[in-house]
Amino acid sequence: MSVDLRDRLRRVLGPSRSVEARPPVSEAPREGALDVDRLVPGSVVLDPLGACFVGERAFPLEHIHGGLPLAAFLGLGERAVACLARDAGLASLDLRQMLFLDTETTGLSGGTGTYVFMVGLGFFDGDRFVVRQYFMRHHAEERAMLAQLNELLPRFRALVSFNGKGFDVPLLQTRFVANRQRSALLAEVHLDLLFPSRRLWRERLESCSLGSIERAILGHVRRGDVPGWAIPELYFRYVRDGDARPMARVFAHNLDDILSLVALAGRLGHLLGDPLNAEPGAEAEDLFAVARVYEDQGYWEDACVCYEAALGASRSRDLQVAVATRLAALCKRRGRLERALELWQRLLSAGYAQHHPYVELAKHYEHRARDYAQAITIVEQALTGLEVAEMRGHAAPGSSLAERRELERRLARLLAKQRRAVASRTPGGVCS
Repeated sequence: MSVDLRDRLRRVLGPSRSVEARPPVSEAPREGALDVDRLVPGSVVLDPLGACFVGERAFPLEHIHGGLPLAAFLGLGERAVACLARDAGLASLDLRQMLFLDTETTGLSGGTGTYVFMVGLGFFDGDRFVVRQYFMRHHAEERAMLAQLNELLPRFRALVSFNGKGFDVPLLQTRFVANRQRSALLAEVHLDLLFPSRRLWRERLESCSLGSIERAILGHVRRGDVPGWAIPELYFRYVRDGDARPMARVFAHNLDDILSLVALAGRLGHLLGDPLNAEPGAEAEDLFAVARVYEDQGYWEDACVCYEAALGASRSRDLQVAVATRLAALCKRRGRLERALELWQRLLSAGYAQHHPYVELAKHYEHRARDYAQAITIVEQALTGLEVAEMRGHAAPGSSLAERRELERRLARLLAKQRRAVASRTPGGVCS
């Protein structure tokens, strides 16, 4: 396929689509071109399988990125690591055994026709944080680049990425297989920060992309950054004309990604480890999200504390309702019935439209307090509220009929119990 035809197809299909099965063939460098080793700190590394370029930058642990020093990650406690990994058995994992991974590719859709032309790896080494960027200057250097990766990967037990489970790692594994090389990318643990980021911030952010999180959570704004969708074309152009000046921006983009991974892992970890004292102060939405994570992980006492803090900090009625509903259910399971009753009553007083708190209060008055009259009143209130919600169009499609039937059955049972109770107290009455 000619270069002109490729370019025309790429313009039609858009920048995020890969239109070729392999990178373009390298042409003679144009006059005045500068190769990557003249622009990026690093060197060309020779390997029995060929050569590739390896860039390297080192940062002191005090280096600030995203509002935190890089060393903040190394200060995470065991519970923070367990919550990040969603595995309490990994709480004691050595944080220096974690390798931060980000790739740049010839397309954003993945698949066998997509090549990984740059692999950025970051790791803690003594009193420094080192970023190495493995780069194939053309397709013939892919085998050497992968071989160089295999020399570093076995030193680490865990990977840290952002959407690496769904994109970076499967694509790298595909490239190893295509080159008939055994991959050392077999870390015992893979912390994909996309998932805890979504759990914590999906209520606050319209998008949980790394760029969105950088701006909204880390307070990091990139200057002169190259957008991800433009990176494949910059690489194709470099392969064709040999001028690496535009590629220097891609190296900077990848470096920023790696440093943001460290900052994000630190911010997530500190929020999960000590949400009430996290810096900057946690929002009510954050506290609610952390409480849900704690509840899922079995840290029930801490979950209750976070729910209470979120309830007190929230200024949103919808959030207060959501927090009170989760907290009441947890208090019931943990035997804190008085607090659960307070929360259910609070939901009723706030005009909460769902029937769940009504049912819980009705259960209490029926089975524990034996106050059938109060239980009947609550169920009747629930039925009235359901009718109002239906008239206003607020009832969920298909759910109101089932809820109505459940409430009507409960009301019928309560009325029967009340009649029997009255009869048992009436002289000459029949006690069933």
